Formats: sequence, structure tokens, C-alpha cells
Amino acid sequence: MKYLLPMVAALAVVSTAAAAPNAFAYESCSKQAASIETARQAALELKAERNAVVPELEAAGDAWEDAQTVRNFSADHAMRADQAKVAYDASKSKLRSIEAELQEAVANVNERVSVYNRHCASD
Repeated sequence: MKYLLPMVAALAVVSTAAAAPNAFAYESCSKQAASIETARQAALELKAERNAVVPELEAAGDAWEDAQTVRNFSADHAMRADQAKVAYDASKSKLRSIEAELQEAVANVNERVSVYNRHCASD
């Protein structure tokens, strides 16, 4: 009998903790919908930023390829080819960073939508 009371208290704590996220989700569906839209807009901005960087990257790659073809003509040409390579690598790094951010943002939006659908969408 003396062990029954702590077990009942523990069950009450566990069941309350398990119900809390569901209760919160049902109480805040409008907030969840608003945050989904905000996150979606942020992802769209990152997509636009990524799309703007792609032509810059292609131009930097073309410039490096052009400079690389005449690299052996002189030390000055080699220096320009090296500078073009650095610019190209910087553009690639920028694109990778934006792409990683975008993928994370989209995964976040998808997770939010999934939670919203589980807790707020009704049959």
C-alpha cells in the first residue's frame, strides 16, 4: 500500500506531461498557422537569395575558366587566374551556405506543417 501512492502520483505526472503538448497544440492552432506562414516566407526569401547567387556563381566559374586557359602566359596571368579561382570558390561557398540554410528552413516548415496537421486539422 505504501508503494501505491507514489506510483499513482508518478502516473499522474506522466499523463499530465504527455497531455500538455496536445493541449497546447489545440489551444494555439491559429498561432501555429501564423508561424508556419512566417517560416514559409523566410524559406521563400532564402530561395530567392539562392536563385540570385546562381548566376553570380556561373559568371565567376566562367571567369575562372577563361583566366585558367591563359594562366601559363605570364606571372600576371597566373595571378589573375588565382584571384578568379578564389572568387569562384567564395561564390561556391556562399551558395552552399544559402542552400544549407534553405534546406533547414524547408525542413522546419515541413515539420511545423506536420505538427499542425496532426494537432489542428480535423477529419
